[in-house]
Amino acid sequence: MNEMYVLLIGQVVLFLFGTIYAIRQSEQTKENEPLPLFIRLLLTFSLTGAAIWMWIQDPATPYRQWVAIGMILSTIGDLFMAGLIPFGHRLIGGMVTFAIAHCLYVTAFLETGISWNGLYIGLAGYGLFLIIGWFFFIRNHKQDRLFTIGALVYGLWVGGMACFAFALAYLNQDMWWIPALGGSLFVISDFIIGITDIGGRNVKYDPLLVWATYVGAQMCIIYVGI
Repeated sequence: MNEMYVLLIGQVVLFLFGTIYAIRQSEQTKENEPLPLFIRLLLTFSLTGAAIWMWIQDPATPYRQWVAIGMILSTIGDLFMAGLIPFGHRLIGGMVTFAIAHCLYVTAFLETGISWNGLYIGLAGYGLFLIIGWFFFIRNHKQDRLFTIGALVYGLWVGGMACFAFALAYLNQDMWWIPALGGSLFVISDFIIGITDIGGRNVKYDPLLVWATYVGAQMCIIYVGI
């Protein structure tokens, strides 16, 4: 797995390079500039390649299989979010695709084994956080009501994935706290999108924060055990 360490370090360096560039651009334009598109694409495709490669190296482990397929769906979601797949609303396209990806991650966690007590604890914690957060920071009367309700449903969906990741760690402990951390980062990433794109609130460097937490989440889920 030495090549995976090299790839991981390369991805971190690539992200840091893109972040420095985006911050400098933001200072010039006075806008929250995102990572350059080519860096976003390199990150998402290299993460998918890493997930597939780890599956090939360990085909008998269901976790690797479901994570690899989930990452493929996540890549499609990234393409929707970047506007590279023609669709009426990029956010909806991304949400639907990522929702399926999260189902595949949950399958990976279930195949590995979870604690149902841990799941209930996660449901209480994440559920409370997401409902309160939606009510105070995301709910926006200026947006279409169906759209804001959809944001709550999707947030709870992502939170559900995080609950299963927590339940996985609660039972197995050791390295399995890493994907549990990834689940938390996913919740934070989507929460930032919710409060900016739907709630209409300004958060400094929000595109960079979204990608930092998103990439960190995917890395935690993909690279666990290397």
